[in-house]
Amino acid sequence: MRTKRTVTRRIQVLKENRKKYARTSEIPVRDDAYREAVREHPEASVEEQYAYGFANTLAKKEILIPEDDLLAGYLFQYAYNVNFPMKVSEDFDPAERAKFQMDMEREIEETKELQSESASDELDEFADAVETWLVKHWHSGHTLAGYEMLLNTGWGALLSRVEEQLGKAQSEKEKQTAHAFCIVLKACMSYMHRYLEETERQLNKLKRNNKIDNNDYDDGFGTRRECLERMRDALMNIETKAPETFYEALQLLTLANEMMYCENIPSGISLGRIDYYLYPFYQKDVDAGRLNYEETGELIEAFWLKCSCQKKAYQNMTLGGCDADGRCAVNDLTYLCLESAANLRVDQPSVNFRWTDDMPEEAWQAVLALIRTGMGFPALFYDPCCMKAQMKNGVLKEDVWNYGFVGCVEMAIPGKENAMTELARLNLPKLLNLLLHQGKDTCSDKTFRMKNQKSLVEFETYEELEQAYLNELEYWVRKIIRNLNRIEHLYAEKYPLPYLSVLTEDCIGSRKDVMAGGARYTGVGFNLGGIGTAVDALAAIQDVIYDKNMLTLEECVEITDHDFENAGYMLQYMSARAPKYGNDQCRKQDADRIAVKMERMVSDILKEYRNYWGGPYRLGLYTVEDHAIMGMHTGATADGRKSGESLSNSSGASQGKDTHGPTALINSVTNFPMEEAGNGMVLDVKFTPSLLEEETGKRALRSLIETYFHKGGMEIQISIVSVETLRAAQEHPENYADLIVRVSGFSAYFCSLRKATQDEIIKRTEHVM
Repeated sequence: MRTKRTVTRRIQVLKENRKKYARTSEIPVRDDAYREAVREHPEASVEEQYAYGFANTLAKKEILIPEDDLLAGYLFQYAYNVNFPMKVSEDFDPAERAKFQMDMEREIEETKELQSESASDELDEFADAVETWLVKHWHSGHTLAGYEMLLNTGWGALLSRVEEQLGKAQSEKEKQTAHAFCIVLKACMSYMHRYLEETERQLNKLKRNNKIDNNDYDDGFGTRRECLERMRDALMNIETKAPETFYEALQLLTLANEMMYCENIPSGISLGRIDYYLYPFYQKDVDAGRLNYEETGELIEAFWLKCSCQKKAYQNMTLGGCDADGRCAVNDLTYLCLESAANLRVDQPSVNFRWTDDMPEEAWQAVLALIRTGMGFPALFYDPCCMKAQMKNGVLKEDVWNYGFVGCVEMAIPGKENAMTELARLNLPKLLNLLLHQGKDTCSDKTFRMKNQKSLVEFETYEELEQAYLNELEYWVRKIIRNLNRIEHLYAEKYPLPYLSVLTEDCIGSRKDVMAGGARYTGVGFNLGGIGTAVDALAAIQDVIYDKNMLTLEECVEITDHDFENAGYMLQYMSARAPKYGNDQCRKQDADRIAVKMERMVSDILKEYRNYWGGPYRLGLYTVEDHAIMGMHTGATADGRKSGESLSNSSGASQGKDTHGPTALINSVTNFPMEEAGNGMVLDVKFTPSLLEEETGKRALRSLIETYFHKGGMEIQISIVSVETLRAAQEHPENYADLIVRVSGFSAYFCSLRKATQDEIIKRTEHVM
């Protein structure tokens, strides 16, 4: 029987205490372990060296079972400067998030070593584009491991498979890779044993102290001794074997996920369809009378809090969706996860919900309850559109139904795909500014090679200018792809991930690391930033210069170069009266038409190319937080946006410019077929909190969501938070430390965001219906 649960006292205590276990001393442990492995195994392959580094990390890191916890394990923070071209300072608060930065100098120099001399100039230009935020470039993290496979097999069975493949290896490379897999799996089992020993140590300590062991929490899990005994018995079984109970499965998932942070950067390490793959264990326990609904909820919340120790880490959890036969797979665990998110009010993990047309009313009510918290959870995805997008990118029908999400909104097949979703994001408004300045970046001292050679005075018609911009867009998309392909070669050669590989199904059988192409699918994301801003700027130029002759193009550029100083009337006109994307205007000369044209052109170009591993480049229409950062590095634009202000968010309108209501906004967005956005997309829609106070508002919201999906929409996320609350939080952050808001594809503590991002969220249109 499903009943509404409240947070137990044990969970409240775990939530309050979780930060106190963060350790500054743990930060350098991982890098030190990898350096030691490289030093001690100089003749080993890079796969073997990194496998030894992973094993060293598991052997040297602290083992932690927090007091009164139901599950063993804790997600510590580390530096990641050895097995990735990254710059991560070791000087940060381990209870917060480290500052991660790509080491572009190292990445480009190492890439050049694998390329011919002719590639050097383009690689240097790519580095300049990244430095100036014309291009956002990121690698690492973003994993969607085969946790379901692990739960169904166990470490021992995986090791047996690898040892069998080691005997079949045909080349030295295959032998080295299979040997690396062996090192990793043996290290995983040793790590599980370390936790087993820790439970026994704590039990012996309780016995020596002869302390009265009461159940201080009055829940079904008993005394501290009973909790530790349950952990010990579970760890004893899952050290090598597959779990038999829900508790064992959740404990194995907890530690397997923890180990992923010992190999890979805490950015998008995602969990997949946790409600789907844990359900058989839950149902078996319920049928046997070993577990009830309330106890399961408490265990899920204990797991949830472990994830929350990594702030702003883009850990994604996928809920809902269909089964292999296309039927809605919502179950008790779906409801418990949605309820846990609402109860705990933490920013991690992110919650994405796969919407099916046959989902029960109860599922909608559970989704709605979470939306009403105002945290921006869950993001909603329409199953038919998402699966169509995946199949367009080569995913087989027998795999596509089980898709999950990695990072923010990027679709991938758990345990079968290496999802490299963030390799490039192109700043569209900055590209327009470069066109208008013959390649000179007004925010830096850089000048870029451009396709266009015309001066401003030579653009006699708007059509000539728009075509020049589209030509420039094509030129840069192709140039970026050439550089991505070169960089992908580097990662395939020098940066293996043996732990992720053993949890990616085809890697063991092919005796190939996931970074060497061992996964069944390897997609690379190519994302667009500032669509709405770029479209609005072009529409304003057409309106002001070519249609109404209010300015010349040279005068317009001079005004924006001076950030609209002494040009108040033009600032007001361009900002408020020129045509704007997101208002259901897609006639021949309207803003929406330009958006579709740009998106379609990039989508078509990407289809011409294959990445280094033979997979597709996938179009993404989401921006994470990059729209704010890109805006900080982009001069003023002709839509009335001032220099340094945020660009438009993801696939939506510029902030505050979607003035014709939410229906007009979804009509604009769906003019472009969203199944072309194989790397995902985001549509943020903000409403006043009063919308969901009455049944009519709740029904109207569901109708809007379903209308959007049936018109071809892929993703929508609903923010229910007032501008007044956000402004108060900005002025008095000490009073709003726990305020969580939707950014773009993820939610975060509002007060942890940079001011540019806070301002962008505040400026978003607050819709009513």
